[in-house]
Amino acid sequence: MTGDEMLVGGARFAQELREAGTEVEELGDEHIMIPRYHVLDGKCKGLRVDIGIVVPPDFPLSPPGGPHVHQLIHPNNPNGPHPSGHVHASKDHSVHFKDRWQYWSRPFPNWKSGARNAVRYMEYVQALWESQ
Repeated sequence: MTGDEMLVGGARFAQELREAGTEVEELGDEHIMIPRYHVLDGKCKGLRVDIGIVVPPDFPLSPPGGPHVHQLIHPNNPNGPHPSGHVHASKDHSVHFKDRWQYWSRPFPNWKSGARNAVRYMEYVQALWESQ
């Protein structure tokens, strides 16, 4: 990381993604958005969606929860496994992501066993798309 090593939370997450060449919008309240995210694999390959991330204030100690997706990919379903389960209306989980946003409740597995950074988190998000 080339910037301030003391950054934490959404500011650090956004900075790490910018340093990796990703466009990021900081929305405040630890919310960031990645506009026009390009899905590379899976049944949604080629789709461009906005991805929202609510970053915990202690990031990188704790990872973000699942992504918010600005397109209705699945019906809301509070139960069941990925890909169609644990899909919620974002308005119930975010102050910034509202209409036509879905929250995919997908806790990051084994965060402490590898690099704790935004690039690794986004690799996890891409893996979620691959398994749609």
